[in-house]
Amino acid sequence: MSAVAASLNRSNNEPLGDAAVYARKSTEQNGVADEAKSVTRQVEHARAYSTQKGWTVAEGHIYADDGISGAEFVKRPGFLRLMNALKPRPPFQVLIMSEESRLGREQIETAYALKQIVTAGVRVFFYLEDRERTLDNTMDKVMLSLANFAAELEREKARQRTHDALSRKARALHVTGGRVYGYDNVDVAGADGKRSHVERRLNERVAAIVRDVFERCARGDGLKTITKALNCSRSAVVWNRLRKRDQWGVKRYLDRPEGEWIQLEAPELRIVAEELWQAAHRRLDRTREVYAGTGGRPPLDRQRSEYLLSGIAKCAECGGSLVAFTRDMKAGGRRNLYGCMYHHKRGVKVCRN
Repeated sequence: MSAVAASLNRSNNEPLGDAAVYARKSTEQNGVADEAKSVTRQVEHARAYSTQKGWTVAEGHIYADDGISGAEFVKRPGFLRLMNALKPRPPFQVLIMSEESRLGREQIETAYALKQIVTAGVRVFFYLEDRERTLDNTMDKVMLSLANFAAELEREKARQRTHDALSRKARALHVTGGRVYGYDNVDVAGADGKRSHVERRLNERVAAIVRDVFERCARGDGLKTITKALNCSRSAVVWNRLRKRDQWGVKRYLDRPEGEWIQLEAPELRIVAEELWQAAHRRLDRTREVYAGTGGRPPLDRQRSEYLLSGIAKCAECGGSLVAFTRDMKAGGRRNLYGCMYHHKRGVKVCRN
């Protein structure tokens, strides 16, 4: 009998000792048993099940993945640790899970993983059903296929339910994600007084900062100049505002192909007027044309010569790079000096050196 066949047909009366636990909480919780909704709870129940059976959970062999889809088999750290522990010889004889779908919700990958675990000599138990998963005969394999089919089907249904719910929210201009600079997320209560949904409202104080960025850009200020001004005013962090369409009063939901995008007009959410938006982007387009093909560096006729320590030496004050500058001296003439790039680009609020 082959080693694989022997491992798959071992006696169920074989004494068992050390056990391992695998727990996973899916990114989607629809259709998942209560016991499977918390990794901590799964581990606690698995430990209790192990004690009931007379097994000991092996030290360091609790494997868990929190908030990771059952369709993911490459970037699931706990699962990968579990599979790596099987070689060359697993340090446990039993693997405990709440249910089969915790290992995965993709038919082929889950079946392959289970076969590797069982072939390594580890017996797999599900505490919710007090059941062992065996692969000793054809019927066992058929039942495994059916269970994995049901798990994958539920995952697809849950994903569709989530997409449908988020689409309804998006079309009603309800918030479907996190916060956006320039806006507040405001809870809206229903007729029963409980939170019904969340809406995005303009935050005038922060919106004024966004408008200031666009106005500075439109009148010719570069990104470095704008950054310095914001740092000096100690404004909250602003990143890439000149490219964000939320400030344009247009909401887009882009996690699908372009033909499925949901794009809605929301003039009440507009921060930047159309004329100012266009003026700022004309200015950006002109700058892009000047720097085209230079990798973001000034054109060759405007580049300074290279200096030995530029970009290598570091500022003792802030750790930024030191680069060469040319400065007019009070006594007359010009001198080449090394200076902090952070001070030069971001101002004295970032570095005083």
